[in-house]
Amino acid sequence: MKRILFFIVGSLTFSFTGFQGCMERTDSANGSKDDNRISKLAAFDSLEHYSIDIDLFKIGELEDKNNKSEKEQLLLSVLSDNQVNISLLSHLKEIGYASNLVDKSLYRPIDSLFFLKVRKDNVESSCIHEFRDILVFYKNKQCIGVAKICFDCKTMVSWSEKLNFAGFGDWGDYDKLHPLLRKN
Repeated sequence: MKRILFFIVGSLTFSFTGFQGCMERTDSANGSKDDNRISKLAAFDSLEHYSIDIDLFKIGELEDKNNKSEKEQLLLSVLSDNQVNISLLSHLKEIGYASNLVDKSLYRPIDSLFFLKVRKDNVESSCIHEFRDILVFYKNKQCIGVAKICFDCKTMVSWSEKLNFAGFGDWGDYDKLHPLLRKN
């Protein structure tokens, strides 16, 4: 009888402890716990969002222009190049990109889109992408990753020596990320 009683008490204690741990994780995900937990979960500690408001007509005019300035050539390169050239990051504001630091309350959802999931779809887009949004991820004030994103085509090009961007890219990811960045 004592064994059964110890088993029941032990099971209840274990269950209560596990339930309490789940509640703490749920509170943390909802943002009601300490913000330090959010930054510890993120693969980055600072995030900068660059964006440019330029329509396809204006881009087409620039592409057709015969004598492009160095600034215009650089803008077209950033917009359409399928590679990330991190040396160009310091010139983004010069060529018309606006910069915002992303609010820390958005780190957890962004981190979960990029780094805490496995991509399910292999999305291929046949549209001509224009990378109007660029995310620059920092850790200890050092750039650790860059993601150039075209929300119209649902295309991303990334660079990193430390981060694995392989989780981002499902159709729904773009639909979740876009409003997060616009709310900032």
